[in-house]
Amino acid sequence: MIKQITDVLRISSVSQKHILFIPAHNLLFMEYLATTVRGFEDLAAEEIEQLGGKITKIYPGKVVFEGKEELIYTLNFCSKFIFRLVILFAMGEAQELGDIRKIVRETGPVIRGTFGVETKRKGEHNFTSMEISAVVGEELLKKSPEAKVYLDAPQHKILCWLDKNLFFCGLDTTGESLHQRGYRVYQHPAPINPVLAALLVKWSSWNNTRLVDPFCGSGTILIEAYHLRNRVPNIFRDFKFLELPIYDGEIWSKIREECVAAMRNVSLELIGIERFRKHVEGCKMNAERARAKILCIQGLAERMHKYVDYAPQIITNPPFGLRIGSKRKIFRLYENFAEELEEHFSGSELTIIMPFTKFEAYFHILEKRSILYGNLQVNAYRFRI
Repeated sequence: MIKQITDVLRISSVSQKHILFIPAHNLLFMEYLATTVRGFEDLAAEEIEQLGGKITKIYPGKVVFEGKEELIYTLNFCSKFIFRLVILFAMGEAQELGDIRKIVRETGPVIRGTFGVETKRKGEHNFTSMEISAVVGEELLKKSPEAKVYLDAPQHKILCWLDKNLFFCGLDTTGESLHQRGYRVYQHPAPINPVLAALLVKWSSWNNTRLVDPFCGSGTILIEAYHLRNRVPNIFRDFKFLELPIYDGEIWSKIREECVAAMRNVSLELIGIERFRKHVEGCKMNAERARAKILCIQGLAERMHKYVDYAPQIITNPPFGLRIGSKRKIFRLYENFAEELEEHFSGSELTIIMPFTKFEAYFHILEKRSILYGNLQVNAYRFRI
């Protein structure tokens, strides 16, 4: 028997236009927000739709959608393209703190138990993220006389975003961001975010042919490629929803069993090339933990033909030079790598991210996107060599 979410979040009549608790086939129907990589929102939205969500709006780095309660379990367990899933209960235009206060007063829930508020803010404002969190907490406490604010390990984590003048607020169901896959036992000094790695694989035209990452580091792109093709869910970690009173063990067990049963064992040619021995060993450790079958070779990207005779798909995240040496050194590496590809891998497709436009002079651009990589604006490319 499903627990009513109103046992935890008793929603006012005004807020029902923001969270819809309408029984549908014995499952609740509600509004969600998922965060993703800025520049790849369309791919995240496509995945959300495939897993059962109905998209209502796409914003920079965010997708708003509706769906049944089971999406709390399905998306957290199976999604590869989102960072976090929240049950959305407040959204609107906000110029001043007073606007945020009004939005939460009109649409915020009544909370039972302990809660904490965290805020992320982008843009220029005459107030801070901490002030937003304080205002949201004050308004929720007015509605929730039985609730208490806990800064450490609250029962409910309320997450807020103010992106320029657009405010979002909701209940976290994820816990640690989904880019924390749980399979990394070796930490590379500059690893690619696994969500971005998965998005690059999806964005490319790779279709189970040989895939090579010539700057493979600790193997993230290849591991994510293996997991995507073999439908491996997020089996190496836990989720915040397990701690929420709305958690329903029967629904979770059913969804978990179905997703695990859908896993495949497709044989793939996934080859990584890495300059440093310690990273090669780390790549092998991560792949073993992730149950991904990949080959990692110690070697130089600018001599790639010595290790692979052909590579129809090349997907990679080269060093940017922001941590190691000068731009001159990095540009020399890029030039040598580009010459290697021109000479030995004509006709291949290259999917790559970099903060420079260096490769635009070498190869035909199939597609280019501006994306946010952490706090760095970079370009994602698909080239024909």
